[in-house]
Amino acid sequence: MRCGYCYQSPKRLRSAAWSTIRASLDLVLSGGRGDLGIGFSGGEPLLEFPLMRRAVAHVEKTCPAGRDATYYVSTNGTLLTEEIAAFLEEHRFETQLSFDGVAAAQDLRGRGTFSSLDRLLDRLRTKHSDFYQRNVAIALTVSPRNLEHLADSVAYFLRKAARRIVIAPSIASDGDWGVERIDELDAQFGRIFKSSLAHYRKTGEIPVQILRGGEGAPVRARTRWLMCGVGHGRGITVDVDGQVYGCSMFVGSYLKLDSPLLRGRVEGMRLGRIDDPGLARRLTSFPAAVRRAGMFHRKDRKHSAYGRCGECRYLARCFLCPASIGFVPGNDDPDRVSDLCCAFNMVSLKYGERFPAPQSPRDIARVPEGAVTLMQRWKALAEAATDAGRA
Repeated sequence: MRCGYCYQSPKRLRSAAWSTIRASLDLVLSGGRGDLGIGFSGGEPLLEFPLMRRAVAHVEKTCPAGRDATYYVSTNGTLLTEEIAAFLEEHRFETQLSFDGVAAAQDLRGRGTFSSLDRLLDRLRTKHSDFYQRNVAIALTVSPRNLEHLADSVAYFLRKAARRIVIAPSIASDGDWGVERIDELDAQFGRIFKSSLAHYRKTGEIPVQILRGGEGAPVRARTRWLMCGVGHGRGITVDVDGQVYGCSMFVGSYLKLDSPLLRGRVEGMRLGRIDDPGLARRLTSFPAAVRRAGMFHRKDRKHSAYGRCGECRYLARCFLCPASIGFVPGNDDPDRVSDLCCAFNMVSLKYGERFPAPQSPRDIARVPEGAVTLMQRWKALAEAATDAGRA
């Protein structure tokens, strides 16, 4: 689709060999004791659906007893046929559908694709209802160009009964952002807040993920203020050519590192090939390489045009992809973060704080006897418990 705000450049048609995929799977199957998370992304991973099917069959054949595998796929949905939908549902794939909403917004992403994706949502709701409700998340990317359609797009997904709507800012379009547009962003989120609140009062659901914190949501203390999970070294990304990276944001086949800031730091984080005997040693030392890069820690030292992160009330809750630092035009400061990403966090988290906390089964159980019948109370309690288990 060659999305206008995509950070992947240059765009080339490449595919992984089965030997590379099998070696990657064997590595994670042989290491550790916990459950596994195995994801497929691209480009568009459904271009290589036969390889995905083969990979899942290999995992299910060779996965050690006592370990479970969870599968993930990120797709633009244009190739999601009935056959593929049935496969994803059968294997309970956590499916991220990249879709920016109403036709005017989606046309900026991929012209002429709205109608097919609109039909896709209807088909999933009708023929794969449980899968649509439990496993499908809508991933909506906010860019300076589509901002005016944001609230309308969220309202559209609410009408489509989407259970999870993940909104995130584009990390590659910071140069198009004007700092004064934070007021426009605030107005869009004000409308999202109102439509989501009406939806919550009607259905008891909060599909917009950023609003699920609720009133008085606790802040988790972070001693080292990590910006993301890369520094933990618990996951790897394997490129089509077998090269291993600690994060998908720095994959060599599709990321041209024009930024000297990124290039100088990311080079020291490369892990080598999946079949390299020295890979295990480099994986062990990867967290130290992340610290040396000087971009992923001490979030309190970061800053944008809106101020210093250490002085922001949302410091512990916000998420800022470190790769966005390299997309700030002309930036050579490892602590200078994207203005668009910063504005998005401040505005969205403000409305997330204001949103009512969802009721728990215990809250529902406290409803006075005279308000509803006993049977209705037990039904509501059972439904809430089921939804909590799915979550």
